[in-house]
Amino acid sequence: TFFCYFATWATYRNGNGKVDIENIDVHLCTHVIYTFVGLSSSGDVKLLDSWHDISLGGLDRFINLKKKNPSLKLLVAMGGWNEGSTIYSNVANSPNLRSKMVSSVVNFCKKYGFDGFDLDWEYPGLRGGASTD
Repeated sequence: TFFCYFATWATYRNGNGKVDIENIDVHLCTHVIYTFVGLSSSGDVKLLDSWHDISLGGLDRFINLKKKNPSLKLLVAMGGWNEGSTIYSNVANSPNLRSKMVSSVVNFCKKYGFDGFDLDWEYPGLRGGASTD
Protein backbone atom coordinates (compact mmCIF):
# COMPACT_ATOMS: atom_id res chain seq x y z
CA THR A 1 0.00 0.00 0.00
CA PHE A 2 1.42 3.37 -1.03
CA PHE A 3 -0.45 6.64 -0.42
CA CYS A 4 0.14 9.82 -2.42
CA TYR A 5 -1.33 13.28 -1.87
CA PHE A 6 -2.47 15.57 -4.67
CA ALA A 7 -2.26 19.20 -3.55
CA THR A 8 -4.83 21.11 -5.58
CA TRP A 9 -2.85 24.35 -5.28
CA ALA A 10 -0.10 22.76 -7.42
CA THR A 11 -2.31 23.45 -10.44
CA TYR A 12 -1.74 27.20 -9.94
CA ARG A 13 2.07 26.99 -10.06
CA ASN A 14 4.07 28.05 -13.09
CA GLY A 15 6.71 26.10 -14.95
CA ASN A 16 8.05 22.77 -13.75
CA GLY A 17 6.29 23.08 -10.39
CA LYS A 18 2.84 22.96 -11.98
CA VAL A 19 1.09 19.64 -11.42
CA ASP A 20 -2.43 19.04 -12.66
CA ILE A 21 -4.68 16.04 -12.15
CA GLU A 22 -3.85 14.68 -15.59
CA ASN A 23 -0.15 14.59 -14.56
CA ILE A 24 -0.81 12.03 -11.81
CA ASP A 25 0.79 8.65 -12.53
CA VAL A 26 -2.11 6.36 -11.63
CA HIS A 27 0.19 3.34 -11.35
CA LEU A 28 2.70 4.91 -8.92
CA CYS A 29 0.42 4.81 -5.86
CA THR A 30 -2.26 2.45 -4.59
CA HIS A 31 -4.19 5.35 -3.04
CA VAL A 32 -4.28 9.03 -4.02
CA ILE A 33 -5.67 11.66 -1.66
CA TYR A 34 -7.24 14.90 -2.96
CA THR A 35 -6.35 17.82 -0.70
CA PHE A 36 -8.24 19.67 0.74
CA VAL A 37 -11.86 20.25 1.62
CA GLY A 38 -12.80 22.05 4.81
CA LEU A 39 -15.29 21.88 7.65
CA SER A 40 -18.02 24.43 8.33
CA SER A 41 -18.99 25.45 11.84
CA SER A 42 -22.28 23.58 11.30
CA GLY A 43 -20.42 20.31 10.66
CA ASP A 44 -20.77 20.23 6.88
CA VAL A 45 -18.06 19.56 4.32
CA LYS A 46 -17.15 22.84 2.61
CA LEU A 47 -15.17 23.44 -0.54
CA LEU A 48 -12.03 25.49 0.03
CA ASP A 49 -11.43 26.19 -3.66
CA SER A 50 -14.72 25.95 -5.54
CA TRP A 51 -13.06 27.46 -8.63
CA HIS A 52 -10.74 24.47 -8.91
CA ASP A 53 -13.07 21.83 -7.49
CA ILE A 54 -16.22 22.71 -9.45
CA SER A 55 -15.59 25.37 -12.12
CA LEU A 56 -12.44 23.66 -13.43
CA GLY A 57 -13.93 20.21 -12.77
CA GLY A 58 -11.22 19.19 -10.30
CA LEU A 59 -13.34 16.77 -8.31
CA ASP A 60 -14.78 15.05 -11.38
CA ARG A 61 -11.42 14.92 -13.19
CA PHE A 62 -9.81 13.40 -10.09
CA ILE A 63 -12.45 10.67 -9.83
CA ASN A 64 -12.00 9.96 -13.55
CA LEU A 65 -8.46 8.76 -12.77
CA LYS A 66 -10.12 5.41 -12.02
CA LYS A 67 -10.73 5.02 -15.75
CA LYS A 68 -6.95 4.76 -16.18
CA ASN A 69 -6.52 2.38 -13.23
CA PRO A 70 -9.73 0.81 -11.85
CA SER A 71 -7.93 -0.61 -8.80
CA LEU A 72 -6.73 2.84 -7.71
CA LYS A 73 -8.32 4.04 -4.45
CA LEU A 74 -9.22 7.73 -4.36
CA LEU A 75 -9.72 9.57 -1.08
CA VAL A 76 -10.46 13.14 -0.07
CA ALA A 77 -8.70 14.91 2.80
CA MET A 78 -10.37 17.42 5.08
CA GLY A 79 -8.31 19.98 6.94
CA GLY A 80 -4.72 20.97 6.36
CA TRP A 81 -2.65 23.78 7.79
CA ASN A 82 -4.88 26.64 6.60
CA GLU A 83 -7.96 25.33 8.39
CA GLY A 84 -6.61 25.74 11.94
CA SER A 85 -8.28 23.96 14.86
CA THR A 86 -11.11 26.14 16.14
CA ILE A 87 -13.95 24.68 14.07
CA TYR A 88 -12.59 21.13 14.34
CA SER A 89 -12.41 21.43 18.11
CA ASN A 90 -15.97 22.76 18.34
CA VAL A 91 -17.34 20.00 16.12
CA ALA A 92 -15.39 17.30 17.97
CA ASN A 93 -16.79 18.50 21.30
CA SER A 94 -20.44 18.31 20.18
CA PRO A 95 -22.09 14.90 19.66
CA ASN A 96 -24.67 16.47 17.32
CA LEU A 97 -22.06 18.25 15.20
CA ARG A 98 -19.86 15.14 15.07
CA SER A 99 -22.81 13.13 13.80
CA LYS A 100 -23.61 15.80 11.22
CA MET A 101 -19.98 15.85 10.09
CA VAL A 102 -19.93 12.07 9.61
CA SER A 103 -23.14 12.20 7.56
CA SER A 104 -21.84 15.11 5.50
CA VAL A 105 -18.54 13.33 4.78
CA VAL A 106 -20.31 10.10 3.78
CA ASN A 107 -22.69 12.02 1.50
CA PHE A 108 -19.80 13.98 -0.05
CA CYS A 109 -17.82 10.81 -0.74
CA LYS A 110 -20.86 9.12 -2.30
CA LYS A 111 -21.77 12.19 -4.39
CA TYR A 112 -18.33 12.46 -5.98
CA GLY A 113 -17.30 8.79 -5.91
CA PHE A 114 -14.48 8.83 -3.37
CA ASP A 115 -13.39 5.52 -1.85
CA GLY A 116 -12.45 7.00 1.51
CA PHE A 117 -11.66 9.97 3.70
CA ASP A 118 -8.61 11.38 5.51
CA LEU A 119 -9.02 13.77 8.44
CA ASP A 120 -5.94 16.00 8.44
CA TRP A 121 -6.56 18.03 11.61
CA GLU A 122 -3.44 20.14 12.20
CA TYR A 123 -3.04 20.24 15.17
CA PRO A 124 -5.50 19.15 17.88
CA GLY A 125 -5.10 21.23 21.02
CA LEU A 126 -3.26 24.00 19.17
CA ARG A 127 -4.05 26.81 16.73
CA GLY A 128 -7.40 27.68 18.33
CA GLY A 129 -8.33 24.22 19.56
CA ALA A 130 -9.12 23.17 23.12
CA SER A 131 -6.42 21.62 25.30
CA THR A 132 -8.73 18.60 25.72
CA ASP A 133 -8.59 17.81 22.00
